[in-house]
Amino acid sequence: MFAQDGPALSNQNGTVVGILRDSAGTPASGVRVSALVRPEAINDLAAAASFAALGETDSAGQYRLENIPPGRYYIVAGRVDAPTYYPGTVKPSDGTLVSITPGVTASGIDFVLNNGSVGRANTELSGGQTWVIPIQTQIEGGGKIPLFAAGQFPVLSIMRSAGVRMDVPLSAYIVTLSQPITTPSNASAVSEYRVTVENLPETYVLKSLTFWSTDLRVDALHLPKGSGTSFVSQSIIVKLVVPPATPPAGVRVSGRIRGEAKRSIYISGNPGTIYSDGTFEFIGVPPGRHTIVTLDNPGADRTQGAAVVVGDRDLINIELDDISIAPQNSDQPTLPTPAKDRLPGSRSATASIRGRVLDADTHEPFTAGKVVINGNYSLTFPLKDDGSFDIPRLLPGKYVVDAVVYGIGIVGRTVVLDEQDQTIELTLGP
Repeated sequence: MFAQDGPALSNQNGTVVGILRDSAGTPASGVRVSALVRPEAINDLAAAASFAALGETDSAGQYRLENIPPGRYYIVAGRVDAPTYYPGTVKPSDGTLVSITPGVTASGIDFVLNNGSVGRANTELSGGQTWVIPIQTQIEGGGKIPLFAAGQFPVLSIMRSAGVRMDVPLSAYIVTLSQPITTPSNASAVSEYRVTVENLPETYVLKSLTFWSTDLRVDALHLPKGSGTSFVSQSIIVKLVVPPATPPAGVRVSGRIRGEAKRSIYISGNPGTIYSDGTFEFIGVPPGRHTIVTLDNPGADRTQGAAVVVGDRDLINIELDDISIAPQNSDQPTLPTPAKDRLPGSRSATASIRGRVLDADTHEPFTAGKVVINGNYSLTFPLKDDGSFDIPRLLPGKYVVDAVVYGIGIVGRTVVLDEQDQTIELTLGP
């Protein structure tokens, strides 16, 4: 496995500004507005707990959300239990994601607050007390926050005494905790939470974990009970240290991911590091031709990847391409293939798997069906009128191609793709 060294300096974050109005067109003042980190699935929005920024509208209904890491976010306003999503809907599926670019202000994010989002949360319906707590993750000496490293996702884990656990990325700026309605049998003056940092790679050490004067490595987080939503002014502070280490043999390969950064990344099956600013790196990469792929891609985000030739010098500023799907076993270590006469730093173009699906007896084409690759039924390719199909944008590697012919059956084949397109023929009997 290739090792990772310490993170580099962080890039600049972005800003969102806009105006919030009520249903009568009047500026909505004193209303909470936040940038909500997009969860991996739209169905998880109702339980989403991580905010990148939090603000409040002024007397003119204007709001400003600053220091937002690059990525895509839902801008939400109003009640925690019934927010309005930009551009003015209470349905999460109809909300529009806002892209944040380093150093750029996304202006004109104006929308109307739904009447159902006005006021405080109904604690009888939503479940009692809610706390909104800031989070600060600091790297001693400066550096970037890891979202994925050594094959795992480092998280801040918060567990209520009742056993309900919530994990948020170390890059989260805010976490929202909820306490169910208390009864005389479980009522207490405070709510108790255990806070830990999980999945931290060996290249980082947790120096301290505090909330005010409380050392959370030893004591629990205690929050006073009440009703409605409380915005806590004190932060949970995570301080990390990168111990000095001898650089491993090999070179550094680094670049940037487009879109949301929370995903995993591998080079020749060895995990790298992805940081909260969307950059990635691999340390100790040997010479040869390597395939880089992202896995665990959030939502509808495409897999990204590249095939690169590594020599005896660092490769930096690599931009990954959108690919249809990663090769099989992309998270299993393999040896790089020989570069032959390819120059270090050069890249291979993506290739395609093309073919036809025919009746085994008549050799007539099947047209009613689809092609599935690597068993991913959320990514299919239809059969055309002549029974042909085309699977584009593939990196070198192994793929399983299954043709599903409606009412007839399934036929498949394993294809090992190099740098050239491959054409196959699949036949299926009755």
